[in-house]
Amino acid sequence: MKNKICIIVALSFIAIVSGCVTVTGPSISDFEIKQATEELKVKALVYRIGQLKKAQEITDRLIRAIPQEDITIGNSPQPFLGVRCFNIDRYLKQVYGLTKDRGVVVVIERERSPADYAGLKPGDIVVSVNDIKIRNNNQFYGILRKLKIGDLVRMQVLRGNDTIFVDMTLVSIPINTPVFMFDMQEVNAATDGESLFVTQGVLNFTKSDDEIAAVLAHELAHAARGHVAKMQGGRLLGSLLTLALGIVADHNAPGSGEIVMRGVGTAANLFTAKYSRDFERESDYFGARFVYSAGYEVDVFTTFMERFAIEIPDSMVRSYFSTHPSTPERMLRLKKIAEELKSSHNDYENQ
Repeated sequence: MKNKICIIVALSFIAIVSGCVTVTGPSISDFEIKQATEELKVKALVYRIGQLKKAQEITDRLIRAIPQEDITIGNSPQPFLGVRCFNIDRYLKQVYGLTKDRGVVVVIERERSPADYAGLKPGDIVVSVNDIKIRNNNQFYGILRKLKIGDLVRMQVLRGNDTIFVDMTLVSIPINTPVFMFDMQEVNAATDGESLFVTQGVLNFTKSDDEIAAVLAHELAHAARGHVAKMQGGRLLGSLLTLALGIVADHNAPGSGEIVMRGVGTAANLFTAKYSRDFERESDYFGARFVYSAGYEVDVFTTFMERFAIEIPDSMVRSYFSTHPSTPERMLRLKKIAEELKSSHNDYENQ
């Protein structure tokens, strides 16, 4: 009897254990996981470079359409070379097939710029600028910041196994605002007066180039109308200045080089900067003007604000309501601005 009971108990235990067994299929080694992770990081970097390039192209199209009289930050245009470079890391090496471990690599050449016309290409390694050997990105931009409109720039560039020399002359642009991206899913954008900053959340939320233009144009208007200087008495936070000159390596998002920066420290200060409601109204007005002048769909301002309020109502209350005009006011005002812009254009064509 005891033997039968033991057998029954044993069989019951086996049945229970067998019922808990999970079928997972083939095993995956840690090495395989690590290798796949590295490959995905490279693909993510390629995707992010594409996002940054699109945002910069849209910004440059907006900039070229801004009438000089709409810019209050200065009386003269700014020097423009049109090249975006980043420090070489192991991920950028894989993207562009680079053999050097250190240095500065061209990632974006801005359209219709001296760098574009001179033939600089993504993947070019900048060896020297005006006979000064380049070691890192901060040194590279430190040299460029000292140059003026009309100055000659000679770059020694390593392209594959070939060394070439590229001559460029700095030209003028109404306002020169490079775009930086943050590795944050919050839907937000900002400016420190010298650069534009967008989160990946913004680029993921927007549905078209017109919507991206609407977001960037609003921040561009803050910069062009001098709102940052007026709100801060002409002083920029040291952290924001550091940010505009290039983020240090330990702020980088894993696997993204300097293309996308982490949303820490300086980002919190940047994206919580407050303007008066009248400055926000002015940025909506001039942002719409910039979008319309650049040939983007100006009506998208209204639909974007409506969709933003519907899909992210909580963030609107927490992040915007206290410093911005209410969403209904902005939506209605932007609709009227769009109607006025289109009406003025039609009146001009009918003359």
